Amino acid sequence: MNTPRQNPLLAFVICIALFVSLSSHSQAQPKDNTFANYSIVKELFYADPLIFYYKDSSNARLDLYVQIPYDGIQLKKNSSTKNLQGDVTISVKINDETGRNIVNESFTENIIIAPSEAKSYKDDSKFIVKPFTIAPGKYDVSVTFRDNSSRAEASKNYIVRAIDHKDDVVFTSSIMIVSDYERDAAGKKKITPSVNNNLGVMKDFYVFYEVYNTKSENTEASFSYIVEDSKNTSVTLQTSKLTLTPGVNKVIEKLSAEKLTIGDYKLQLKDNGTGKILETKNIINKWVNFPVSIKDIDVAIAQVQYIASNDEMSKLNDAKSISDKEKAFIDFWKKKDPSLGTPRNELMVEYYNRIKIANERYSHYVDGWKTDMGMVFIIYGNPSSIDRHPFENQTKPYEVWDYYDINRQFVFVDDTGFGDYRLITPIYDKFRMR
Repeated sequence: MNTPRQNPLLAFVICIALFVSLSSHSQAQPKDNTFANYSIVKELFYADPLIFYYKDSSNARLDLYVQIPYDGIQLKKNSSTKNLQGDVTISVKINDETGRNIVNESFTENIIIAPSEAKSYKDDSKFIVKPFTIAPGKYDVSVTFRDNSSRAEASKNYIVRAIDHKDDVVFTSSIMIVSDYERDAAGKKKITPSVNNNLGVMKDFYVFYEVYNTKSENTEASFSYIVEDSKNTSVTLQTSKLTLTPGVNKVIEKLSAEKLTIGDYKLQLKDNGTGKILETKNIINKWVNFPVSIKDIDVAIAQVQYIASNDEMSKLNDAKSISDKEKAFIDFWKKKDPSLGTPRNELMVEYYNRIKIANERYSHYVDGWKTDMGMVFIIYGNPSSIDRHPFENQTKPYEVWDYYDINRQFVFVDDTGFGDYRLITPIYDKFRMR
């Protein structure tokens, strides 16, 4: 079957505003093709349970840090005060390793945004910390968030361990990643935790933790900060010498992130004297407001082939170093940002959201985004209708996808019988990867 050829970039821009649905059933597309129709998946909240210790180490304190981004909350205007108002409920359940529940609490937080802050509040967050005293052991922590206006709800689960340090001379609390650190006029330290543990591709970042010295005299120590990537490649960011006074020592260290590229990492605090890893922290390094699925710059560059021109792909592929690749990648998406001056690039977020969905739907022996069905979905979004013919006599399995809004139809045939549906008439082959 012949289908009219069309510039895929133009078609994508036309269709990118359509809703992205996780349903694979036939459905009509919305008529309002605006960026406001993006179905962007937002994190309703972030949580980070941290363990700190008391003087005798027989008990620990679990400090639960919660960050609530304002742009995910439904707020209503108060007719008298003109404030934007809403409230959320946080529920916390903590079970010990036997399954016994030791904490079951809920608390409500009111959100009030003054009229003077109404234009910029969506870039801010509310931070909450709740302490719980626990004994040494392993615990399951469940945190549930509910927006009481929209009734949106989400839950996250964590495993935490409070260690019995009665035989340790020097030990530490959990590590907190700090996005901002300053001293006020009185010299008091003020820190802003990065509850999502994302460095945000910052040039520098801070860590905060406590070191406990059980001796009755000062102790000299040397600590190293080591990061390990997903390929188990390690790099030492910094080595520091500390004089630990008896009892609790609060430590804030500034570390350089220049050696880190986009990806997932494990931050380790090593005692150079004993060679022991005192604490480990899982961190991520990705651009603020970039899709969470972008974790490998080489893969992310390869995936833009469905929206990039020949010249744009050449510039991206000509970049050799990691920093050059990241710069070229950022420049590429900046030029396609439909709302310059805002922290979110809607087009890019939607594009990688479609890649994520394509991987979930169409992967078999290759990633879903590399398949013909994945390609069509990424470029054009959900079809208006799908006509499936998986089991018919004397006919190979095939599907027909119709896009009524743009008068396009695509036919896929499974020649192998193993779910590898191929387009009868390719859209274009220039950048196809198999």
